[in-house]
Amino acid sequence: MSDLQPPDDGVRRYRPGPLMILGTLGLIALTWFLYSIIRDKQVVTPKPIAESKSIIAEIREPAPPPPPPHPIIGKRRIFLADGSLYRTRELTFTRGLSTQHDFPVAVLLKDDPCLWDFQPVEGKEEVYRILCADENYPDELGKNLTYTRLKNDPLIGDEETLDDQPPYLTLRNDDRCEWEVRKMPHQNQYELYCRLGSDPFLGQSLGWMAEQEDLKYEVVTATLGQNGNPSWWILPPDQKPAPPRLVTHLIITPRGEPEDLDKARGHFKEHGAGIFEVEFETAEDTFTRSAGGEDFAKLVRKLRGKDPVLEHDDFPPLLQLDLTRDPTDATLFPLVIPLNIALPAGGIRELTFKNTEFYLNTWENLENFQGRLDESDASDGRIFKGEKFIYLFVAPGQ
Repeated sequence: MSDLQPPDDGVRRYRPGPLMILGTLGLIALTWFLYSIIRDKQVVTPKPIAESKSIIAEIREPAPPPPPPHPIIGKRRIFLADGSLYRTRELTFTRGLSTQHDFPVAVLLKDDPCLWDFQPVEGKEEVYRILCADENYPDELGKNLTYTRLKNDPLIGDEETLDDQPPYLTLRNDDRCEWEVRKMPHQNQYELYCRLGSDPFLGQSLGWMAEQEDLKYEVVTATLGQNGNPSWWILPPDQKPAPPRLVTHLIITPRGEPEDLDKARGHFKEHGAGIFEVEFETAEDTFTRSAGGEDFAKLVRKLRGKDPVLEHDDFPPLLQLDLTRDPTDATLFPLVIPLNIALPAGGIRELTFKNTEFYLNTWENLENFQGRLDESDASDGRIFKGEKFIYLFVAPGQ
């Protein structure tokens, strides 16, 4: 065979070596690595759906600004919201009332509207100066609602401090007083505290009292540190609080378990609900009513959806009572006493139980009725908490 003839059939084949194969694979891997880095930098990671919706909502509806530190600004009227005899009376003032001084005296009256200007105190949240803003009284316009504890004594020609009795609230220019207006959970109800003054009245709440000394005639005066921490309605000039709801029935439920209740139930089953009598004293009359005469179950059905006392925590739990029971059986509580009249609970001055025939004399004389009526919106001033029992005034017809 000559050198010009190939040793095979003339077909040439390429057979790469091991180094060529490894180099090619490394080049492919390096290319993929660089591509991944470039792609990750260009692609934005999607946010969760909830977060995206929140961002969209912020763009469409900006977040509301935080509530102002002084929610009450400008002219308002002030009414007593406490569940007492003087509920809904308005804070106003009168001259020539006190024998101690000739300043106007702040009082609570029914039909004497007065405007007050609430001016925020800078740097103090919920703290105000309260000024007379009623143009019907030009001599008092712009004066501060404050208090006085001084008495002019003509015998010694000097002033005597009266720290041993509640102060009068007055209108003055030369004695500023700052008031903290503390919002209550109930709508438009507030507590007011004196935040500028001296002991013992610094920090005391705006209150009221009757039968105060050194008055020329009987009137309810505003003062500090009386009747606990009563709440007040602070309303725009054209608004008044709703009148008190009338009551037609009294429901009585025990606070805890009365002693020897089993014996009491037996005597109650024998004699019936008529042995329980309640005496009511109002401004015009005194009258007595007996328990019974209406089924508790029927009364509750009439009350549903009509009387807010039903939602109060002290109302007898309906799920624990048999609403089909006979009202004269030995269950005893709750007792229902029809009043046979309709009147506001605040019109009742005193409430007394008369139960001389009861087997165990566990009832109580209900003293300080006006001062202990519940002032919350849920009760509307119609719940009295005694030492042993709770008394709920209701009105199914409203």
